Amino acid sequence: MLRRGPEIAGSVIVITGASSGIGRATAHRFAELGARLVLAARSTETLEEAAAECRQAGAETLVRQTDVTAEEQVQALARAAVERFGRIDVWVNNAGVIAYGHFEDMPSEVFDQVIRTNLLGQAYGARAALEAFRRQGSGVLVNLSSVWGRVTSPWVIPYVVSKHGIRAFSESLREGLAATEGNRRIHVCTVLPESVDTPIFRHAANYLGREAQPPSPIMAPDRTARAIVRCVRRPRGEVSVGHAGHAIAIGAGAIPRGLFERIAPRLFEATALGADDVEPNPGNVFEPQPRLNAVDGGWRRPAPRLGRLAGSLAAIAVPLAAGLIVRRSRHKG
Repeated sequence: MLRRGPEIAGSVIVITGASSGIGRATAHRFAELGARLVLAARSTETLEEAAAECRQAGAETLVRQTDVTAEEQVQALARAAVERFGRIDVWVNNAGVIAYGHFEDMPSEVFDQVIRTNLLGQAYGARAALEAFRRQGSGVLVNLSSVWGRVTSPWVIPYVVSKHGIRAFSESLREGLAATEGNRRIHVCTVLPESVDTPIFRHAANYLGREAQPPSPIMAPDRTARAIVRCVRRPRGEVSVGHAGHAIAIGAGAIPRGLFERIAPRLFEATALGADDVEPNPGNVFEPQPRLNAVDGGWRRPAPRLGRLAGSLAAIAVPLAAGLIVRRSRHKG
């Protein structure tokens, strides 16, 4: 039997990181469906822009400047939502930052802040949301992880660590809820998108010296937003968004670790780094960059439909083929 979430029309939905990318696209989706929105981010200017877009779609909105690395601000966000709307039905933990660089070259404070934002920020959000859900007896918590929560990479280590941590954290929360009576209407969902065309790559802290870019195939933010809406309507423990990322994760699990560790850096360099030189910088890890905030990052380029399909099939076929070859060789041995 499928589990049901709250009716979206009239629901109170809190979204962190709502000023840009997936968070902003998700706000648009819920606004069109008649939700009441509480939008949070560090940048007040672009947060107000996002709220105005949602109001145009007919949604009632509340804007709250929030840095998710400060638990007191996250708690204040939850209180503001309850004071304004009386409850919280859905909490979307979306705020996140990324940093590129060799581990030894990345400043410790940058590494720490990525973990603090992406992982501890979601823990603070979960604590605030679950307190409200238990008072009400219902609610849906959506935690944003990534395909990098399934695989590893040497050039974005704090991001990878945080996204793996989010998966483990979410699963542990689900186990805790299942072990306690009276929580059947409280759900924790983890969403793992593959490469998404958002400004996060332009915001990235960079200590590699080369431009960061999303690897192909690149999805529109709205695809992840729609997956989040589906999770709210029919809560599921974990949802992957995009076939290529899911297949890469399966293939990586089938390839011997030694082989994967040799090819992963080459694949990353070929697909996720541009040709332009970049001076070392902390990006938006510590301070927002409002001028870059938008739904899309501008990475997708018009391409013939056949070319897009071929790229997606290649991304899926390579890791799966490698995994099958290894498995067959093991059986023959």
